[in-house]
Amino acid sequence: MAGDNLIMWSIGQIADRDKVSKPAISKAVKKLLEARPDTPVALDGQGRVLGISLAHYDEYRQRHVNPAKAVAPIRPSDVGVSPPLNPSDSFDEARRIGEWLKVGREKIRHQEQLGQLMRADRVEESVRVAGAEIKTVVARLANRADDLALAVSKEGVHGARMALRKIAFELGNEIADRLEQIAAAAPEVDALIDVEDA
Repeated sequence: MAGDNLIMWSIGQIADRDKVSKPAISKAVKKLLEARPDTPVALDGQGRVLGISLAHYDEYRQRHVNPAKAVAPIRPSDVGVSPPLNPSDSFDEARRIGEWLKVGREKIRHQEQLGQLMRADRVEESVRVAGAEIKTVVARLANRADDLALAVSKEGVHGARMALRKIAFELGNEIADRLEQIAAAAPEVDALIDVEDA
């Protein structure tokens, strides 16, 4: 899943860089993969994370992790810098990594601005709430049985058809009003995802 120009780091490398425990990074990575399943990630045969796009991780952490609970803040000087993995690592390599990370984060920001990225947990919650409201309105359809029976007794099948149209229109309007109220009450910006609570 990793692209040719992505910087892929292990959970251990990220933990060393950020001076945070591996379990905390694992929780953040799990949340990231739940929220954005298309995040480039390398998995082993058992589904464990071998490496994750550092740009995607840093972008997610910057936007969704509560900075008050982060042990080590992301500093511009940290981008692309890690303990040397081997003697051939150089300043030029660190600078190259830093530039690729900037490009990766800009791509993510651009996708977000275009509305191509959404938090999966919020979408799932919205669908659940909307579904519950629609179900509540539709469940009251049985209360309209008397209206339907009266229409059938007066005008037969044509009366039933007209009554059902009227009921469907009223229920549709009620559902739309309820969904509009939910949307109006929803926060404009999502709350931060707290890694500690993950």
